[in-house]
Amino acid sequence: MEQVDARRDGVDGDASIARGLLLALAAPSVAALALESENGGGAALRTLAEIATLPAFFAVAGWLMASFVVSTARRPFLRAIGAAALCGAASALVSAATASLTGQDWRHGLTLAEPAWTLPLLTALYAIVARALRHPSLGGFLLAAAAHVVGVIFDKPALSYFIFFAAGLALVMRRATLLRIVGEEKEFSLASGPLLATLAAAVAIRFAQTGQAPSIAAVGPIALAVGLAAGPATFACAIALRQSPVGKAFAGLGRAAPALAILWAPLFSTLIAAANRGVGPSVPSALLMSAASLLFIAVLADICLQGAEKTRFGRLFAPS
Repeated sequence: MEQVDARRDGVDGDASIARGLLLALAAPSVAALALESENGGGAALRTLAEIATLPAFFAVAGWLMASFVVSTARRPFLRAIGAAALCGAASALVSAATASLTGQDWRHGLTLAEPAWTLPLLTALYAIVARALRHPSLGGFLLAAAAHVVGVIFDKPALSYFIFFAAGLALVMRRATLLRIVGEEKEFSLASGPLLATLAAAVAIRFAQTGQAPSIAAVGPIALAVGLAAGPATFACAIALRQSPVGKAFAGLGRAAPALAILWAPLFSTLIAAANRGVGPSVPSALLMSAASLLFIAVLADICLQGAEKTRFGRLFAPS
């Protein structure tokens, strides 16, 4: 039992650092929410989110859900998917309410924050499907690949992204191998995350120049390659950062992921609306507002978590 708990703590610790890394990468993608589709910078940032940021987040979700998916116990699994679904529902509700309070149509708020609330909802759905398939298995991964092809053909992102969740499930089953590789090639592992982000940014910038709407289907097979590489690269970098001050900082940011999923997009849109007064924001101002709202929520969430851990309710609020 102690070995299982230690392994679970290690998996969660790696995921916290990985989520922190991805939240930093997501700041430009959140900034793109306020930019016009005709804006070249906005198109590049949206493409980056489609081919790298979202696939990596789904890989992290698969990594975290793996133990619940393969376990025969129902109650922990139901709690895990219930927490994910509740987070998605809260994100959608807060986004719609914030839009209404700021004088905008609530549907606009939902559309603006769609990636934030669909990610946890799809995570819950993917976990249910994976458990029904008794994933990981070859048949399950082939089904995920087939769903990706169908999603690309018919432009259905919910089908397209399942393969990245399945990749995260498969990756955690090979965690010992990943740990060995990182231990042998720590410098390469540290560089894998920035290298993948640079490659994805280059692809996004080049694709934005075509003028097409950003999506995995439009980018083509290279989007699948980048998306599948995003998960292993993120986790290799996260594991290499263990016990370092930088790793601890990103782990702290990763702990704020649920709060950011609920509050980041609404706070960002409110700040943008207040700062620009109806005028379209520039790329630098959108990036600044995205980073400012990220840091504000992360600091506030960290204060709340530290306060909760010092009380008898600490166990209840401890991040999973």
